[in-house]
Amino acid sequence: MSCTYRNNYYESDELFELASHTLSAIQVPLHVFGAYIIITKTPKEMGKVKFPMLLVHLTCATYDVWATILVVPIIVFPICSGYSIGVLSSIGVPFWFQAYVGLSLFFLLGPSITMFFENRFNYLVRDDSETQSRKIKRTVQHTFNFFITFVAVSPFISNMPDQTNSRRIALEILPCLPSRIVDNPKFFMLGNEYQIFIAVSLYLIFIWSQVFIYFIRTVKYTSRAKTVSKQTSHLQRQFFKAVCLQISLPFLVILAPAVYLTSTLYTKHFDIALSNMSVIMATSHGLFSTVTMLLIHKPYRAEIWRLLGKLKLVKNENLIAVNISVHSTSD
Repeated sequence: MSCTYRNNYYESDELFELASHTLSAIQVPLHVFGAYIIITKTPKEMGKVKFPMLLVHLTCATYDVWATILVVPIIVFPICSGYSIGVLSSIGVPFWFQAYVGLSLFFLLGPSITMFFENRFNYLVRDDSETQSRKIKRTVQHTFNFFITFVAVSPFISNMPDQTNSRRIALEILPCLPSRIVDNPKFFMLGNEYQIFIAVSLYLIFIWSQVFIYFIRTVKYTSRAKTVSKQTSHLQRQFFKAVCLQISLPFLVILAPAVYLTSTLYTKHFDIALSNMSVIMATSHGLFSTVTMLLIHKPYRAEIWRLLGKLKLVKNENLIAVNISVHSTSD
């Protein structure tokens, strides 16, 4: 494998940390505002989707805080190694714990999104959605989905080599790796890459096949529904489209960095600046997810316009008060 190492500020830990903290300064207030809007401004007709929506939002928010404040990982891909420069690293929290929790939070988006689509399928398509047996089955299913996530992530931290072997293996695969990275006292390497690949592949198939099934069956129902009025059917389709856009649009943000990082497996080329940029782009997913959610759903959008209008009114009142004060003083 080959490396591109320019030894400049754009590849430095300082810039990566600054970018991460700047992103968190934008994301955290927005996530808090998003949670407030979901909890307090979700209308009754959206009540059944309120919890899944809040769960997806909180999962994204927690992962963002973990990645941009608590861990701030410098990742060397494709050998699954690197080090962290966040708050947890500075207070001595073991990296295996940082990695396990961070990866678990990222992959928990899968079962959260599954619950989102299953919720729409359950209340739109099924006739037994409110029965006790159906509620028990749903609880078991979602509990298992969340449980299997923690199991799927375990290969990342199992059989992790010690630091000496991590450096040796890293230099065998990437002999061009800069010494400032490989000699970092916090340098680490995750578990067996083959086990990780198998576990992640099976997990993604298991989770996304559920999402696909719920999506297809709900689309078929909303396009053929004859048991409800045309207006109700139209509203159901519009809301389902909004849900799909809310989930899919932010994932486009992850697509570009995912394509680049995956391509390094085939190009055998590692570029530190591009790798850091890819990680920053991936951690901005939560930001785009929250913005999309707030703008795409009409009740949330209306509340934002109302708050902005109120803010503008207060600003105008303050301006009038200042003008009156100036005129009074001059008189």
